[in-house]
Amino acid sequence: MAVCVRVATRDMSAAQVACVRFAGAFAVLLVATRGRALRPRVASAPRLVLRGVLGAAAISCYFVAIGLANAGLATLLHSTYPVFTALFAVALLGERFTPRLGAALVLNLIGAAIVLGSPSVLGQRMLPGALVALLGGVIAGSAVATASQLRRTESASVVTIWFMAVGAVLTAPAFLGGGPVWSASLVWALVGVVLTSTAGQWLLHHGLGHVSATAGSLAAATNVLTAAVLEALLLGSVPGGAVVVGGLLMLTAVWLAEARPPPAVDDLADELG
Repeated sequence: MAVCVRVATRDMSAAQVACVRFAGAFAVLLVATRGRALRPRVASAPRLVLRGVLGAAAISCYFVAIGLANAGLATLLHSTYPVFTALFAVALLGERFTPRLGAALVLNLIGAAIVLGSPSVLGQRMLPGALVALLGGVIAGSAVATASQLRRTESASVVTIWFMAVGAVLTAPAFLGGGPVWSASLVWALVGVVLTSTAGQWLLHHGLGHVSATAGSLAAATNVLTAAVLEALLLGSVPGGAVVVGGLLMLTAVWLAEARPPPAVDDLADELG
């Protein structure tokens, strides 16, 4: 997704790309679930809206950062969100902060830093993007913790489709000033954004029903490895050994993470099968 966003933001504002992402994913999920994921429990509605607001803010920051910097660096800094997820989960969800979990968080950050190099070499042009990505990581941490709580009573499809609907509404004003100049490359990039983000977000929400919020966010944060490799292969640079070393550290972090499953709605067979 990050690489597709990088391509799309060459011809379209980050806020507009985010809106297309949310609206397109909403449409895909509506078709996939045949409209059966629109009615949550009444008590969940406020938290679903909150998850949507937090998620929309986090994604918008992420997309803006990709446009200002690059997919790799933005993903690196955004992928610090497991640290903030852990803090929110311990404070709000009652998850235990164990030495094993602490080691996993440290390995995750070290691995991400190794994959993409030290942020200390940032120039003035990339600094704003780096700061926005970090802000997005903080907000994403609270969003993932909220989603984890919702998964104790709601299916992954309900959480995801409400997230996309709220996000589409919040980012729609981005088109009030006019749209981009459309081209085949832009359309294909947006299709890539919609499809990859829909699958990735649904899988994250599904996983949060079976592991802790922190373990789920650590697993998802390995996308920094994917972003770095794909950006290198598709946009011109060649990955080195640091990518392999950093990626192995991040996968080790996932293995170390505490992953005791909370009660969850089993939706994999019921909704998509």
